[in-house]
Amino acid sequence: MRLNPLQPTHTVSRLDPDHLRVAMLARVVYPLHGYGGIERHVFHLTTHLAKLGLHVTLYVQERNSAQLATGDQQAFEQLTQATQLSFLRYDYTSPVMRPNSILGRQINYPWYSWQLGRMVAKHVRLGAYDIVHAQGLCALGYGWMREHDPLLKTVPFIANPHGLEEYRTPDWRKWLAYTPFRALYSYATRTADRAIATDACTKDDLPFYLKINPARITVIPSAIDVDECLAPVNDTARTAIRAQFRLPENDLTILSVSRLERNKGYHILAEALARIQHQLPPNWRWLLVGQGQERQNLEQQAQQLGIAQHVTFVGRLDDHTLHNLYEEIDLVVHPTLYEGSSLVTLEAMIHRKPIIASAAGGIPDKIFTGRNGILVRPGNIGDLADAILAALAQREQWPAWGDESVQIVRTTFDWPVVARSTRDEYLHMLG
Repeated sequence: MRLNPLQPTHTVSRLDPDHLRVAMLARVVYPLHGYGGIERHVFHLTTHLAKLGLHVTLYVQERNSAQLATGDQQAFEQLTQATQLSFLRYDYTSPVMRPNSILGRQINYPWYSWQLGRMVAKHVRLGAYDIVHAQGLCALGYGWMREHDPLLKTVPFIANPHGLEEYRTPDWRKWLAYTPFRALYSYATRTADRAIATDACTKDDLPFYLKINPARITVIPSAIDVDECLAPVNDTARTAIRAQFRLPENDLTILSVSRLERNKGYHILAEALARIQHQLPPNWRWLLVGQGQERQNLEQQAQQLGIAQHVTFVGRLDDHTLHNLYEEIDLVVHPTLYEGSSLVTLEAMIHRKPIIASAAGGIPDKIFTGRNGILVRPGNIGDLADAILAALAQREQWPAWGDESVQIVRTTFDWPVVARSTRDEYLHMLG
């Protein structure tokens, strides 16, 4: 286990195309800091690059003190075997302020990025890395130093700004509060030689929001590990899932998976289901998997709409349970108002489930109406209600939709494929 190195292990200055040395700049990684999309992206990117022979040093914030569960401990061991880890302090706010609140992030993140940039710049000057790869605002500190040090510009620098939620929020108060954050984010990404768009359909967002030269943008999708998603699925676990959620009692089971936040559009889906509830089978059920501050509002809304008896708030599920649950439900609905790449959509696809989803973020690169699901306009209750009824009317097409989804994921959005694309981009940048 290689943790907190004082000096990089690989100090050879000669470029070896088969053993590139990568400094990966991030704030969080699964399983040390949670289960979200960014955490998993960093985990899978680093471990799959290592499988290709690259030497990755991963810079992240100090790990959570909580004891890791058994499955998470195995993931941590996989991470430490694949990468060299270096930890930095992230939280500099007072105990009364949440470190990842809007204000907390704008205090902590820039300072963390600055300290991170100083550390990485020192090692780059020593010839320790062939590529520097930054996630999100972690590009800021190193990017500023690189702009002021010609020596650092001799090593290619690539940045992934991810979902750009700070630019997309419809809440004017949040949009205003994030004004300084957006300025830093835009500057940080522009300092890189390449900026990653995680979907072809969102490629134009980077010039629009971040003012990046389109010639410096490359498309490298976010992905899922297909084998990892399917590995937990077995008959014993599926039987237990059916009993746990009393699924045989349902004529129709709809599943939604994500944080319970306003931007996920579940209040829109609740309205749509209430509108068509008498056209659905009598014993229909909507399962919401996830946690978040919107749960209480959604519970109240379900009561007011008269559909509470059909709605189950499941809370967070571990990966083993979630992937077995995917196998047992009928329809996945993802009514998000704005989105990044949407890994949840990919998970549903690899389990061959028909999907109704908003045409937001990177989803139109994955869901194609009539081929593997139905796209709807974000925030449109009528669209969503009509799409659910249309999907039910085309139930005989669902197996073909599932086959199409698997083909799309396997060829474009599986981590072995995306890791090779990332390595190829590194080599292209090195010329």
